[in-house]
Amino acid sequence: MIERHEHLGKLVTDATTQLSAASPWLLVTTSPTHPASADFNAESARDIQRWIGVQVADWPAPIPLGGEHPDVRTDRLTFAPARQPGRPANSYYYEFHSDGSALGGLQVGTLQSSPPDGEPVWALGEGAVAWITIAMLRLNAAFAGHVSALGEATVEVTVVRPVGPSPTTPIQVWNNAGGAYGPAGRRQYAGVGTARSAVDLTTCLSPRLTTAARPLLVDLLQQFGVSEPRHVDPSGVVRRRHFTGHDELIHAWADAIGIPSEP
Repeated sequence: MIERHEHLGKLVTDATTQLSAASPWLLVTTSPTHPASADFNAESARDIQRWIGVQVADWPAPIPLGGEHPDVRTDRLTFAPARQPGRPANSYYYEFHSDGSALGGLQVGTLQSSPPDGEPVWALGEGAVAWITIAMLRLNAAFAGHVSALGEATVEVTVVRPVGPSPTTPIQVWNNAGGAYGPAGRRQYAGVGTARSAVDLTTCLSPRLTTAARPLLVDLLQQFGVSEPRHVDPSGVVRRRHFTGHDELIHAWADAIGIPSEP
């Protein structure tokens, strides 16, 4: 297990160097306990590219993952928007490894003035953190199944801080709990938020997906001063009404992947 933890940590560390510093990133990384031994080539990469397009078609936000040709190596496929060599990725970044490990990242957060003093913060929408974590956990599990690596895995959910022009800008979780979009937790000035757990990836391809994801959300959000997730209840039911303005999209997505939800 220690070896898997070290492997997972290296995946995150290496990927961070590939990410744009324009805003924070939310990363979901999985490392199966019993690795696969797949090999990638141009043909298998095209097959996986098509397969990914099907997997993300129901996501509640249009992320063009799988719409581009991946960078193909025998041990890894990397999907990112078109970029110049040596330039960091923007918007999204995904690695699928031959051992069944996967790392997905989406840029999250917007610069906001946080009351009462108006200090600039990176505001992370709590709803976005919830659905992205659930969606990427499911995609990572589906990939593990695709290469015969389903079963126990170490899962890590990480908020990566920008290291560009404004590295000292704090990160803060925001939501609509107060009737308007605003701060829900404390400002985090240093480090990043990380939640890690052992998860049976088979569970993540079933209606119990949200039950598997919720402890990770609880752990991550508590590090930002949010004691209880609003968007997934303790039994794993998605609370659509808290995805303000996006409840119908969340409803369609939840139904499509077979997870429980309620108004």
